[in-house]
Amino acid sequence: MSSSTPDRRPANGPGVERRRRLRQQRRREQLIYLWRMLTFISIAAGLGWVLLSQGWSLNNAKQIHVQGSRNIQTNTVIKAGELHFPQPLLGFNPKELEQTLLRKLPLNSVVVQRRLLPPGIDVAVQERKPVAYALRKRAYGQEQGMVDSAAMWIPLNVAKQGERPSTNLTVEGWTASKRQAISQVLEQRNQLGSPLERILVAPDGELSLQTKTLGLIQLGSNSSLLKEQLETVAQLSKTLPSSFRHKTGTTIDMSDPSKPELQMPQPSK
Repeated sequence: MSSSTPDRRPANGPGVERRRRLRQQRRREQLIYLWRMLTFISIAAGLGWVLLSQGWSLNNAKQIHVQGSRNIQTNTVIKAGELHFPQPLLGFNPKELEQTLLRKLPLNSVVVQRRLLPPGIDVAVQERKPVAYALRKRAYGQEQGMVDSAAMWIPLNVAKQGERPSTNLTVEGWTASKRQAISQVLEQRNQLGSPLERILVAPDGELSLQTKTLGLIQLGSNSSLLKEQLETVAQLSKTLPSSFRHKTGTTIDMSDPSKPELQMPQPSK
């Protein structure tokens, strides 16, 4: 019998050596890739920390841009919004600042937006312009303020941040329930034909107008007649004889606009 001996290849043959070199090369490449990833993550984390702590923050007033009003300036926004420097930009709440500015400044609307590049905030405002001075009764007495063309009440300390009325027109006895009627008068005041000096709201809700030419005009409390009453006032301003104008103590009862009643002061004895 003859026995066959198995064919054994050398342990250190060229194929084994080539595979070993390939494994070593892959390990080196993996180590290089891992080192690059760790380096990139470290750099990114460092830059992120710098941006969050230094770059994306409000550091001074120059980073706040206000547009839409000549009267509401950056310093006014900073003071009213109680802004402090520095503060993180990402931790800043635009909606909270909007509500604060609407409460403290004579504004119809305000939109606050964060700006990351360059870091800052943009404040777009629409100002409420006072058209008349105003008084209203409070528990402690009379409160002074102003109203805009919509007869919205503006507290005096807030109104002072913006423009002043162009005339000395005053609304006396302002109430929220009469705001729409007051607003209607304010919108038509330049069409009355006689300079309007005062709008008076009595405690019972009756409305009166004090004019320079026609004197006191009593409108009553029926707001549904107001449009017709104001048109009648404008007509009287054109047709009333000059002898009845500029009379101290003259009163016109306009509660029924179809039958206005002129009341002249009694001559002194």
